[in-house]
Amino acid sequence: MKVKLIALNAGLALSLGLIAWQARVKWDDAQAQRRASLNVPIKRVVPPPVTPVQKPPAVEAARYANVAAKNLFSKDRNPTVVVEAPKVEAPKPMPPLPVVYGVITLPSGTKAIMSERSGAAGKSVKTGDSIGEFKILAMDARKVTFEWDGKSLDRNIDDLVDHSGDTAAGGGAAASGPAAPPPPTPAAPAAPPTSAALGADTGTPEAPTKACVKGDNSPLGTVVDGYRKAGADSPFGIIGCKWVLNK
Repeated sequence: MKVKLIALNAGLALSLGLIAWQARVKWDDAQAQRRASLNVPIKRVVPPPVTPVQKPPAVEAARYANVAAKNLFSKDRNPTVVVEAPKVEAPKPMPPLPVVYGVITLPSGTKAIMSERSGAAGKSVKTGDSIGEFKILAMDARKVTFEWDGKSLDRNIDDLVDHSGDTAAGGGAAASGPAAPPPPTPAAPAAPPTSAALGADTGTPEAPTKACVKGDNSPLGTVVDGYRKAGADSPFGIIGCKWVLNK
């Protein structure tokens, strides 16, 4: 038992000696490395030349226009303000003017036979009546004033007379038939009226007048035996024909 203790103690003492020896070796190496590092001269390193940094370009607002025009969060964004021109409505087209087949002047006013268009049925109209889209504001034997779309239109009766039937008839005969015969020789002018054109007395001694005789075609203003023919001329003949004392 004693021998084993002695051997164990000897082993422990040997181990401690080895540990102390290894520690001494490590310490000597560390000191030698430290001395070697302290005595080495430092090599001076020359730094490379400094290159100046290029100056950035100046900020231009125009280069960032797309930032406002092309916004990723609002695709419909557009800095360009579009001013829409006001809509101008096209003027309303005026329909064809009515056509006239005849005009008569009566003591109660002037009346006419009109239709909305050529070939349509005619009707009797007077001032204040409407024919199609037109209203008659005023009318006499020569002129008529229409109202259409708030506008006043003055037209001559002769310009509104329907001549389509005469034109078609003449054109058809020339196109399909033989050559038209020469126009008839105009008749000799009628002889001036005589006293027989004066009818019965219809006036008073202060204002003597005579009636017109049927079949008398002398124009207004004709003077016979001191009497002048008077009345109102119309497409249907003389209205209110009479002979008045020519003064």
